[in-house]
Amino acid sequence: MAGEDGEHQSGNDEALVLSRLEEDHHHLAKVMRVLEAQLARRNDDDEEVDWSLLAEVLAYVSEYPDAVHHPLEDRMFDKVLDKGLTPAERELVHFNLSQHAEIIGATSRLAADIDRILNDIVVPIDVVVEHCERYLDMQRSHMRNEQVHLFPLAQRLLEEADWREIAEELARQEDPMFKLRQGRYDSLYDHVSS
Repeated sequence: MAGEDGEHQSGNDEALVLSRLEEDHHHLAKVMRVLEAQLARRNDDDEEVDWSLLAEVLAYVSEYPDAVHHPLEDRMFDKVLDKGLTPAERELVHFNLSQHAEIIGATSRLAADIDRILNDIVVPIDVVVEHCERYLDMQRSHMRNEQVHLFPLAQRLLEEADWREIAEELARQEDPMFKLRQGRYDSLYDHVSS
């Protein structure tokens, strides 16, 4: 009986972790659609980009996906690296880990650019828009790669103890906008939920 409970718990840990990571991706995809919609407004003579909303997008990404979600994935993928990987799989995991650092840096740079715009400092808007478009592509490609290749790799290679440790870490952090509904993201939440 105890063995069955342990197996059941392990399956729950794996399902819990993967469900949360996929939910985070779903939420981040919604946030990226807000960023994309704002950029599209530049082509409409009657609309202006809401730079304050974009600042909120990047503040959220910095606070949760960059500071909580990606480090959790890093821990999971570090565990995967300890398993029997082919050279191609090892390269894929290392690429993914390095991309997290690249995304975090891009979030920070975009936030600084938008902060300058909001403070009426001259910034070449076309360059900021180009950086935003590359950022969108990078985020979407990264999530797709994880969903298609890396999460299945973790499912195949990680053991009960690995999933349990990751699940324990997961329980310590909640999404400030989608789970905790903290007021500082009300405007962004209104856009993603409409």
